[in-house]
Amino acid sequence: MSQLDALTRFLAENMPTRAMQGFDSQMDGVEFIPAQRDLGLNQYRLAIIKYNAVLSWERYPYREYDPKILMALFIAWLAQADRSLFEEIGIDNDLPDFDIDVIDPETAIVVVSLPMAEELNLVPDENGSIPHDGRRWRLESPEIWTAEAAEVIPHREDSL
Repeated sequence: MSQLDALTRFLAENMPTRAMQGFDSQMDGVEFIPAQRDLGLNQYRLAIIKYNAVLSWERYPYREYDPKILMALFIAWLAQADRSLFEEIGIDNDLPDFDIDVIDPETAIVVVSLPMAEELNLVPDENGSIPHDGRRWRLESPEIWTAEAAEVIPHREDSL
């Protein structure tokens, strides 16, 4: 799941249905950063994509649902989101930009933009749609194995 999908789902789960009417989310200003790397476990990073997530509400009911709650939801999502790629590619972990235009006494147009960065990862798949380096690949989120326990065995001179 992309960060944009995760943020969109988070907002939909935590906002009232009325506040989500006229909502849209999309990518804007996509840039590719070369970052090819073998990730192990037969996984390969082709690049990092950097983009602006643009989330918009055509008729946001700002009198019913305070925009500050929306702002707090963005900050809450950012606090738990994995933004580690920002450090790797050398950009600041920017906060969202809010543009709120009141259109009548009850509603406003709200546009929020937030920088995002994600890996473009591949795994081999003979039916994959991406030809690369003489093989067929498909997009995949990387599988990361994390050691949860370890046993240290000391080296003893008399055991040789």
